[in-house]
Amino acid sequence: MWFINKRYSFQKQIILVIVAFLLTPFFTSPNTVIDSTFSINELRSNLPELTSQELPTPTELETFLDPIISAQLENYTVSGVTFSMVKDGSVFLEKGYGYANYYLQTPVVANETIFRIGSISKTFISVAVLQLVEDELLDLDTDINDYLNAFKIPDTYDESITLRHLLTHTAGFERATFTTILSSSYLMEPLETILAEGIPDRVRTPGTISAYSNYGFALAGYIVQETSGKNFETYIQDEILIPLSMNSTTFSQPLPPSLSSQMSAGHIEHFIPGYFEYISIPPAGSCSSTASDMSKFMRALLNNGTFDGRRILENASVELMLSKQFTTHENLASIGLGVYEFDVSDQHIIGHGGDTRFFHSRMILLPELNIGIFASYNSESGSIARTLLFKEIIEEYFPYPMEVIEPMQGFKNRARKFEGLYVSARRVYSDKPTVNERDYLSASFSITAEKGFLVVGGIGVRFAEVEPNYFVESTGEYYLEIAFIEDNKGRITHFYTNFVGPIIAYERTHPLYFESEFKTILVVVILILILISLAYWGTKGLVRVFKKKEKSLLIQRMARWSFLVNLIFGTILLVITAVKLNSDILLVSEMVTAFKGLLVFPFLFLISVIITIVFAWFSWTGFKNKESKPYWKLAGRIHYSVLVALSIILIGIFTSWNFFAF
Repeated sequence: MWFINKRYSFQKQIILVIVAFLLTPFFTSPNTVIDSTFSINELRSNLPELTSQELPTPTELETFLDPIISAQLENYTVSGVTFSMVKDGSVFLEKGYGYANYYLQTPVVANETIFRIGSISKTFISVAVLQLVEDELLDLDTDINDYLNAFKIPDTYDESITLRHLLTHTAGFERATFTTILSSSYLMEPLETILAEGIPDRVRTPGTISAYSNYGFALAGYIVQETSGKNFETYIQDEILIPLSMNSTTFSQPLPPSLSSQMSAGHIEHFIPGYFEYISIPPAGSCSSTASDMSKFMRALLNNGTFDGRRILENASVELMLSKQFTTHENLASIGLGVYEFDVSDQHIIGHGGDTRFFHSRMILLPELNIGIFASYNSESGSIARTLLFKEIIEEYFPYPMEVIEPMQGFKNRARKFEGLYVSARRVYSDKPTVNERDYLSASFSITAEKGFLVVGGIGVRFAEVEPNYFVESTGEYYLEIAFIEDNKGRITHFYTNFVGPIIAYERTHPLYFESEFKTILVVVILILILISLAYWGTKGLVRVFKKKEKSLLIQRMARWSFLVNLIFGTILLVITAVKLNSDILLVSEMVTAFKGLLVFPFLFLISVIITIVFAWFSWTGFKNKESKPYWKLAGRIHYSVLVALSIILIGIFTSWNFFAF
């Protein structure tokens, strides 16, 4: 219990809250059903594997949880919490805390009170898909367009999207822009309609990067509906909920009359009850359940797909679901089918989280220990509390001891390779009338190098490189990891980290976004100085004409005119860059595709600067001058040479912005 436990330093408490708040806006948008995967834990070690015999008794676990959750109810203004844990095929502990409706003072009862479980719904979708795979009606690696009749997913890439891609968040979709959480059933549209009209753009090759996708899972649920011939909610009811005796669980919106009286209210701040949330794409997050029903679901997954003699999946399908289907990095967590690993312990922990606006839930499984844990909070402020509850449980019963960190040789010389601004891959990439792509820059991480270590903005801790491209928190006090991924040209393109989870990559933006304000100002200042010089030379020329003096030598006039070309091309580059940055988020690898034919201007500018350098040499040497002396007076030569030097600086800045890289 971080807020009352002396073992946590004040600095550690602050870091926990900062990181949790950093991720909260990203995970709790009122229009989004997503998942929260942030965790803080102790560093990995050679701790012997924990056995289930070392776990507490139910009474001891209850004694451990009661003060933590009671304090959270008060400190986070949470109305109610429901909790369940299963072990060795049986219920270990089920308990409700606080109120299902704070205004009515209705208590939470674990086997009666229904909570919205958000994106944990996606685990049911995976079970449904695997059931149909077992029936040979679906195949995980077949083009999903083979299963779609009313609409098709565009063939943007040669590689087709498969169900395996959908269930691992690697289909390559950008974030859908339609509203996900609605306040009224009157706003609901048929699933087929919203999926057909709201197809997000495909922005990357399938199977390359993970980016959490509600649309992808809704599409998988729709394919279940189309293939089975049953309404989606009916299929889940018939094939999963009834066999598991999950009698207080439903995907229906609103709840059936027989269950509506059991539904917990979702609460806004100060315990004010909110509205019933309608999920516009039900397969992605419309499930409502009790802690007791979730115990049955966890027991089935931990018991090879069987509960009380009733089977929902074959053993091989359960193993497939819980195994690694997409690996982010060899040292980090991976993604299964509708579940993902939590890199928080020596134990293999896999599960899913779920967030609506008012409800915040998590389900984790420890298959090797035959343990499952579920908890859900019914208040807006429950997101951080939910995360910290699971952190407490893991640290108490499945801890990592601290460990001395040994950076790899030469790590100090490599740190700057990773500097940059990294933005979530779960975003909008294309121009949309209702979405500004640049708004997603607020969900980014700034990474800087400091004496060979990396510092992640907003967290305030340093990371040391212990293996090529793999970093851990440098003191060993916190178990935080970052793994950077390279492309075939050796460029760092994105990273994964355990304080966000494997379901979202963070892509490296173009150098223009990272500490470029000073460089941009410098470019503007240099261009203004060139403009002033051109105005000065032009004025002198007009005075010569007015006074009928002899014109300057041709080579002098040509030298000055060359700076006009410099100014034109430099200004064009600055304007193009400003327009591009104000409309899109440009990634480090996107220069050619983003600027297309406009990349000719940097090379024209380069040629123009080379010409001014030649003229500067002429001015000092008097090359081809009949009088064998410099073309200008000393002050004129210095003035011209300074402008040449400033133009060379511009080339350096444009080079740092990758204008000359392909």
